[in-house]
Amino acid sequence: MREKIYLIPGNMCNERLWSNLLPFLTDLIGNDYEFVHVKIPKDKCFSQISAFLNGYFKEEQVTIIGFSLGGYIATHFATTFPERVAKSFIIANSPCSLYSAEEKQRQEIVEFVNCYGYKGMSKTRAAQLLDMKIGDETHLNHLINLIVNMDAELGEEEFKSQMQNTSMRDDLFEKLAHSQVQFVFYHSEQDLLVNSTWLNKLAQQSTNCVVICTSGSSHMLPLEKPKELSIHIHKWLNS
Repeated sequence: MREKIYLIPGNMCNERLWSNLLPFLTDLIGNDYEFVHVKIPKDKCFSQISAFLNGYFKEEQVTIIGFSLGGYIATHFATTFPERVAKSFIIANSPCSLYSAEEKQRQEIVEFVNCYGYKGMSKTRAAQLLDMKIGDETHLNHLINLIVNMDAELGEEEFKSQMQNTSMRDDLFEKLAHSQVQFVFYHSEQDLLVNSTWLNKLAQQSTNCVVICTSGSSHMLPLEKPKELSIHIHKWLNS
């Protein structure tokens, strides 16, 4: 039986988030692993999500890859139930508290959606999550449309659930600094959604937390840098 690697997505992302990455991973590691997409459960805070995952995972120990919000979820689970996690690879996330301004903005967005409905992610917003200096225009438009379509497929109820339940985030620095779980944090050096200073400080405090910084500003690394990411994941699986 193949070992499972669980994939936890980010805000308003479904299994298509991994569509560019998995072919590269398969080329590198063959069929030794089974990659399992884990949908974020609705209407649950992080403690409830971790409790849900503790029942969802049937193996004694699991290997997890988490992206963005899914990276925080993976880290929260690993620091809540450390005996259940063998290792974890975190993409484009620094598991610390959100800035108060961002928390307030999220509350205002939910209030707006409650009044006027959810119109979906704009192409302009999707483009901001990518490094527009990388790739040709056709490829970038494809990625923008993919991001917008994932958002549309999940819809308003999923959007409100994630915004209402995942904005209050504990700073997990101290728990990570003393954790025996092996973590890799991979992010773009200019990603405005990642606190790179926080991550670098964590790496200085704990030999179990390795930080890998890639060039550019892309947040959507599984879509935009799948080949490079697959190489790092392959090394991590064999470490």
